[in-house]
Amino acid sequence: MAQGFAVRLSANPDDAVNGAASAEVTECLGQPTRYRLTYSLDSVDGDFPLLKESKLGPDSDLSIIVTTADGSECLVRGPVGGQEMSFVHGGSGSTLVVTGADSSIKLDREDKVFAWADVTDSDAVSKILTTANLSPTVETTTAGHAELKHTLIQRESDLSFIRRLARRNGSLFWVRCDAEGTETSFFQRPKLDGEAECDLIINLTDPRPNVTDLEIMWDVECPTSVDATELDLNTKSDITGAVARSPLTALGGSALADIALGTRSAHIAMPVDDQGDLQARGEAVLIDSSFFVRAKGSTTLSVLGKVLRAHTLVNLRGVGTRHSGIWFCAYVNHVIEENEHVMNFELVRNGWTE
Repeated sequence: MAQGFAVRLSANPDDAVNGAASAEVTECLGQPTRYRLTYSLDSVDGDFPLLKESKLGPDSDLSIIVTTADGSECLVRGPVGGQEMSFVHGGSGSTLVVTGADSSIKLDREDKVFAWADVTDSDAVSKILTTANLSPTVETTTAGHAELKHTLIQRESDLSFIRRLARRNGSLFWVRCDAEGTETSFFQRPKLDGEAECDLIINLTDPRPNVTDLEIMWDVECPTSVDATELDLNTKSDITGAVARSPLTALGGSALADIALGTRSAHIAMPVDDQGDLQARGEAVLIDSSFFVRAKGSTTLSVLGKVLRAHTLVNLRGVGTRHSGIWFCAYVNHVIEENEHVMNFELVRNGWTE
């Protein structure tokens, strides 16, 4: 077992899986969390027994646990989906890479055709996640789908369906697992109000820096408002869903709409039954486009002292008054080897300090 992480089978310790030399876990907004476990592939009597180990085979339920000063944390739990083998003549140096993803991947295994009537988007998501035993935390949505108007039609897998509903509501969907093996799913808009999980520090001597290099980029060529109108096919009245600006809190104080002056407007048109549905879709467009600032960097667990996670807030310090402050973590690639846990990260922001 490499120092700093453990592999568990169905959330329980098991020597058959806990021999990985290294681990890689990738968290990214809008995608299942994926993992790669690298094992030494040893030859025994002309065969490779690890290749026939059922506990590393298809659908085996693995968890990757890391230990910090605050306790144990689960980076990912989910089924094995594949293996990659690299053979070196003579056996020494051969490796087996076991790949998999979090439990949301199970929702992508069956295409379905279903008509959701007299429900909201959040009702449909809650029902799917409850059935899948993924303890749902679902933010209530406003769009209604009446049977006598436009029912909500699913013609894809549950995962693709949930992602589609997330995009139209400006929400994110992801699954987390705690160190005890309990899985929780989330369907909600980015939470930008709250405390940062950690400080990422560069260019300062006190406190000690924990980031050695950082890239920041911004692009304001994005819509800052939405024009949306539709016709109610039952009453023949107009439905208006114009949105003047993103509904999210502006990190740094000044939002994109305050910075990029002039008209930057998007027009959306789609069949809807109420103003709530149309406005939610307009807000979703602006939520997505409002994150116009991005940052990339790297840190380590030994220096940071905490595990950096996607979907959380961090406090970036030492990059000037304009860009220092709270950011939203959009991506973390954990690379865990014998002596170090490297975290390559991407942050996004929907504003800055003037």
